[in-house]
Amino acid sequence: MNQHDPEISAAAAVGDLNDVASAPGRNHGGIQSVDIGMTVLRALAQAKGPMSLKEIGAACAMAPSKAHRYLHSLVAGGLVAQQRRSGKYDLGMFALRLGASAIRRIDVVNRVSDHLEDLVDQLQMPAHIAIWTHEGPIAVRWQRTPSSLISPDVLGSVFPLLRSATGNVFLSHLPERMTHSLVAAEIQKESELENPIDVDVAEITRKVREQGYAMAVGTFVPHYVGLAAPVINWDDEICAAVTIVARTARDPQQRLAAAAHLRTFCKNMSAATR
Repeated sequence: MNQHDPEISAAAAVGDLNDVASAPGRNHGGIQSVDIGMTVLRALAQAKGPMSLKEIGAACAMAPSKAHRYLHSLVAGGLVAQQRRSGKYDLGMFALRLGASAIRRIDVVNRVSDHLEDLVDQLQMPAHIAIWTHEGPIAVRWQRTPSSLISPDVLGSVFPLLRSATGNVFLSHLPERMTHSLVAAEIQKESELENPIDVDVAEITRKVREQGYAMAVGTFVPHYVGLAAPVINWDDEICAAVTIVARTARDPQQRLAAAAHLRTFCKNMSAATR
């Protein structure tokens, strides 16, 4: 928590320690503090970005000092994170993991997951399934090989649109209105790097759509190649991406063969969702 946040100091001066304002659902027989904590989480989930303490208080109809006490517990539990510089709050990694766990119960993810182990066995490459969120593509299922060196902590990871194969696939199949703000932020970050990559969104989109898959060679994880392909639903929209990972040392012809296999796999999964 940012102990030097001026809003926290101001809220403490107000002093609402005796505030017993009702939270939604207070009389349902549950625990009031949990109800209030859920109100705070709901406000953060519905926001377009990080929120200040004052904004959270206003959204939850409670004094900032009261909101601060709940935020303190939520940060400690990983459900909320506080930015160091601005002091603003946003959903934390544990909240993302909870969301990922819920998403895994979605039918299309379950259908693809049922066949993911076979794909990994056939290619001897680890693989993951990712879906789209307001933060970008996030991994919700991971299948590793016995010899895989990549950590299963990839679950809950958010992938960049420009540097990762997973991101390239979503970038190429989603409407621009859904990706433009994330793309702009990534382009800005690239301009600040010592070794930026060339960014041509139109070319990325053209190539991915033409090939039926995306390939990222060492741009996201050094010494690794990511190969990703889309799963398309009945509305002809991308609903998931399947990505396989290989070391850059692997024979380029093996990569192409794996990419073709992955493309066929995702086409079959797409057909199964229709």
